[in-house]
Amino acid sequence: MKLKYISPLICIGAIALSGCNDPKDASEGNFKAAAQQYLDSIYPSCYFKANFPLKTDGYAFNNLPDVLHVMSQKGLLTEKEISRKHYEASWGSKAHDVVVNSYDLTDEGKKFYKPDAAKKINGETLGGFCFGKATISEVSNFTEPSDAMGQKISRVSFSYKVTGVPDWAKSSEVTSLNNQLKKDVDSESEPLKVTNVFVLTNKGWVHERLFGK
Repeated sequence: MKLKYISPLICIGAIALSGCNDPKDASEGNFKAAAQQYLDSIYPSCYFKANFPLKTDGYAFNNLPDVLHVMSQKGLLTEKEISRKHYEASWGSKAHDVVVNSYDLTDEGKKFYKPDAAKKINGETLGGFCFGKATISEVSNFTEPSDAMGQKISRVSFSYKVTGVPDWAKSSEVTSLNNQLKKDVDSESEPLKVTNVFVLTNKGWVHERLFGK
């Protein structure tokens, strides 16, 4: 007779326990897990993207020439001058040299280079220097779930740190070339704080950028 009473009690206890861990609940633990899942999808981050071998055209419309030069100084790329042409000062411009360089990966550079870091609009694969591991520090607050566009959502504020950044990437010469890299490096001492939207699915909460994937 006792067994008849024990079994229901075990079931009730199991239900109560699973209820506490229901992934659909709007709880700090669930949002922390969902935020970490999102961070794992975007780190390691690819901060500098280019395909190699690469030859510059001598004209700079962005900071890529500076990035390439600094990366060569850090031992990740080889830098070879192909041509140099001097232009005298003329109306509206100062005297200057137009330099064409070629760059390629060194063995050290290959350690951090991912050939398929991104895709261009035309579908071409773009490589990049990728590194770092993001770990959530805390969930500071979240809104009560509400309906939006037919979905249940919550705005979650959380902080995280990025570790595993190589020493060469922590130098001011490199961080000055990429704002996100500087923020990630600084996060080791001062965690990054963000507020993102999370969506409730049949399996639990996910970051909006992972919804439907």
